[in-house]
Amino acid sequence: MFSWIKKFINKIISSYELPKPKVSVITVKDLKYKTKKELERIGRKIGIELDRRLTKSKLINKIKFRARMNRKK
Repeated sequence: MFSWIKKFINKIISSYELPKPKVSVITVKDLKYKTKKELERIGRKIGIELDRRLTKSKLINKIKFRARMNRKK
């Protein structure tokens, strides 16, 4: 009896799909509206460590350069 209940519950659980993680696409135009902290977080996601002491435009340029290098590989 318990094995039947176990199978039934497992069937119900397996029928539900897990939600897919959201993949956010960030455009170059959106970068100028981000804060330095957000730019630093974006840089970490693509694999670079940014220094917030630099100007915002320099941070954006570093992110753009790394994105181009990743695209070429």
